[in-house]
Amino acid sequence: MENKCFRKFCRGIVRAIVKIFYRVEYTGEKYPEEGPYVICPNHLSILDIVFVILHSKKRWVYFMAKSELYKRKLSAWFLDKMGAFPVRRGQSDVRSIKRAVTLIQEGKLVCIFPQGTRQKGDKILPPRRGVAMLSALTGAEVIPVFIERKAKIHKKTKVYVGKPVNTGLDRNSSKEEIANKSVELMDIVYNLPEVYRDK
Repeated sequence: MENKCFRKFCRGIVRAIVKIFYRVEYTGEKYPEEGPYVICPNHLSILDIVFVILHSKKRWVYFMAKSELYKRKLSAWFLDKMGAFPVRRGQSDVRSIKRAVTLIQEGKLVCIFPQGTRQKGDKILPPRRGVAMLSALTGAEVIPVFIERKAKIHKKTKVYVGKPVNTGLDRNSSKEEIANKSVELMDIVYNLPEVYRDK
C-alpha cells in the first residue's frame, strides 16, 4: 500500500540533506505533470536515483532496485515504502517487468537504469533492452536523463533532463528493433549536455 505522506516526508528530508552537502544543478526540461513515462538515466553512483526523484516536486518516481538490497527486512520495508520494486540483475525477471508495466499503465513515472549497473571508470557500459522493451509493451515515451559526474560532497553535479522521446516501438517490434532502439536511446542520453550547452 502506498504511503504518500511518508514519501513526502522522506523527500523533504532528503532534499534538505542534498541541498546542504551536494550542489545539484538541473538543466533542460521538467517532468510532464501527468501521463506515463519511462525515465532513462545513466548510472554513476547510488545517489543517481535520489537526483532523479528530487527533480519532481509533485509526482513520485517509481524505480527498480537490485534484489540484493531486499535481503534485510528494514531496507526491504523502506524501499517498498519509497516506491521501489526488486529486480534480479543478469536474468529475465518477469515479475519486475510486470510490475513496471502495471505502474506505467496506471500513468506513473518509472525509472530504469538502462545499463543495469553503475559505471566504473570512464568506460561507458552498453545498454540493456529494458527501457525500450517497456516502451514497446506500454507505448510510453522515454525521458532521457544524463548525470554529468559521480556525486561528491560539495562538488557541483549537473543533471540534464531531455524532452520525452517517442520510440515508435510496440508489442510487434522485433528483438533487433528493441536492441537498436536501446542503443539509440543511450546515445540520446549521452548527447544531452551538447543539446543544452547554451541553455
